[in-house]
Amino acid sequence: MVKSRPHDGQRAGLQRSGFSLIELIVVMAITGILAAVAIPSMSTTQTMRSRVACRGLARDLAYARERSMTTGVGHWVVLNTTTDSYSMLVESTSTPGRAGATAFIEPSTGVAFQRAWNTGDLAGVDLLTVSVGGGSEIGFDWRGRPLDSTGVLLSSAGVITLSGSQSVTIEPLTGLVASVP
Repeated sequence: MVKSRPHDGQRAGLQRSGFSLIELIVVMAITGILAAVAIPSMSTTQTMRSRVACRGLARDLAYARERSMTTGVGHWVVLNTTTDSYSMLVESTSTPGRAGATAFIEPSTGVAFQRAWNTGDLAGVDLLTVSVGGGSEIGFDWRGRPLDSTGVLLSSAGVITLSGSQSVTIEPLTGLVASVP
């Protein structure tokens, strides 16, 4: 009598489980490629956050300068390295100068103008140094010229440095603001 061999699907007790060596190698290769792409992009995320914060600061300083020239009333930007934040003040028309300045109210929101870093989308961005005539405040007179915290015209460029080697410069005499990567 001749015995017939059972087909693969009919074998009792045989079932395929686990992964083949080739499948494991393919998965490891894909994982390696994804890791090689993800790690550099994580470090560039922090750089991008610093650049965004730097450009925002430059934009806000230029805004304070422009408002000073269009309204004829001085505006001040007060930077705080401890809280990684800054706010904008506007001088009083009756008592000009930094001493009489009060919080600038943003027209679009109706609240005091204030920006903070190292939170939310800007986590990890720090205000490292402020070098504006020896202080941490910069004002703009009605001509857009930059002033130090005592109200004296800047004689050298003001520099504000953020983490990630990002900085903003304020030119003396003109008050032009530029972000430097």
